[in-house]
Parts: sequence; structure tokens; C-alpha cells
Amino acid sequence: MSLDHEEDSNEHVKSWMVEWGKINEEFEDYSKALELFNSKSSEDVILYEVQRTLSDGSIVKKVPILNTKKSRKRMEELDKKRQKEIQNLKKEEQIKKQKDAPQKNRIEDIKYRIILLIVIVIAFFILLYILSQLVASSDTLHSHVIGYEIKRNIFEY
Repeated sequence: MSLDHEEDSNEHVKSWMVEWGKINEEFEDYSKALELFNSKSSEDVILYEVQRTLSDGSIVKKVPILNTKKSRKRMEELDKKRQKEIQNLKKEEQIKKQKDAPQKNRIEDIKYRIILLIVIVIAFFILLYILSQLVASSDTLHSHVIGYEIKRNIFEY
């Protein structure tokens, strides 16, 4: 069986075929076929590896090697994937910025609230001090009462 296979492979000739539209060109040299393929790459072009029999020239195997139509589709798919990835990254950045912004506002709110609390506590202590001075010192309270009596006596005459 292996001898038959080796004999079959010796009876085949490898060539390269470039196909675009309804036109086919066959080359014995891969580099020439690749040149034509690259020059026609703006169209839908397929580069095949063709194996023919030596005896009658019939095609035994025709394998597509390069295909511009499929490569364009792959490139479009890759571009779409890249665009989606970029959009996802942008969305993640926006979400991160939105998360960071409230934290900054919270910090500013906390600072504002702490300052307000300190002001209220100081005002409370000042009020307590004034009330304790009015109630605790009889001189201050007595002076207010005396001032009222003097004022009343002056206006009565």
C-alpha cells in the first residue's frame, strides 16, 4: 500500500491557481501566483494549490490557500471585536469615573459637615457660657434689674 501511495505521489504535479471572478490562471511558481493574488487583492480572489496527474492532467486535489473574501470577513469581524472592546473599556472608565466622583463629593460633604458641627458646638458652648454668667453672677443680674428700676423712675416723673 505504501509503495502504491509513493508511486501515486510521484505521478502528481503541484501547481498554483489564482481565481478571481470567472478567470483562472495557473502557475508553476508560487511566487508568481502570490504576486498576481496580491495585485488582484481588491477583488474576490482565491489562491489554490492544485495537484494534477502527469498522465492525463486531471485535477486530483484543489486546496484553497488564500482567500481575500474570507480574510476581509475576518478583518471586519476583528475590527468589530476591537470596537466592542474599546467601547467596553470606555464604559468601564466612565463607570469608574462615576464611582470616583461621588467619593470626592462625599469627602467634601464630610469636611463640610465636620466644620458645621464644630461651629454648632462652639456656638453651643458660647451660649452656655453667656447663660451661666447671667444666672450665676448676681451682680450682673442685679445690675439689669437696677437699670430697669432707674429707667422706670426717670420716666414716671
